[in-house]
Amino acid sequence: MKQRRSLFLVLAVVVVAAAVWSVVYLSTPRQQTLDQRVQAVASQLKCPICQGESVADSPSLLAQQMRGVIRQQLQEGKSEQEIIQYFVRSYGEQIVWSPPWQGFSLLAWLVPIGLLLAGVVLIYFTLRDWRALSRSVEARGNDRDILNIDEAELEGYRAQLERELAEGDVLFRRYQTEAQ
Repeated sequence: MKQRRSLFLVLAVVVVAAAVWSVVYLSTPRQQTLDQRVQAVASQLKCPICQGESVADSPSLLAQQMRGVIRQQLQEGKSEQEIIQYFVRSYGEQIVWSPPWQGFSLLAWLVPIGLLLAGVVLIYFTLRDWRALSRSVEARGNDRDILNIDEAELEGYRAQLERELAEGDVLFRRYQTEAQ
């Protein structure tokens, strides 16, 4: 009993320490260089020229100019959202990689989450029904006494089954004569 208490105490201390560490780690922003910040903003924008590439990855001249504008605006003290809104005003909503959380594009965010939750609920109910079914089968048992079948009656059913199989299947008839 004392071992369990000490184990639970150590486990509780580890959990509290992990919680405190994660809060401190997540709440303090990491210091990024200007190049890293430019890369982070540019990776959120689509290149207007290159299909399927972000401004950060595109080698085009326009993408290089856009990265220069991002760098300049970051040096002026603008936030990432302000810079993204600048490009949205210039190029439209299609410039942003991830759809906004509004209007019809909200479905792009909510449908996968809804389908995932529906799948989890379906799995839960399926497992619950399987567990209830297995418990009812265990409760009923597989005794012949419950089914009220004695050995003589069972032997009669076996003989009838073998006769019917022998009538319809040549291979079974051959197996039956070899077995005797």
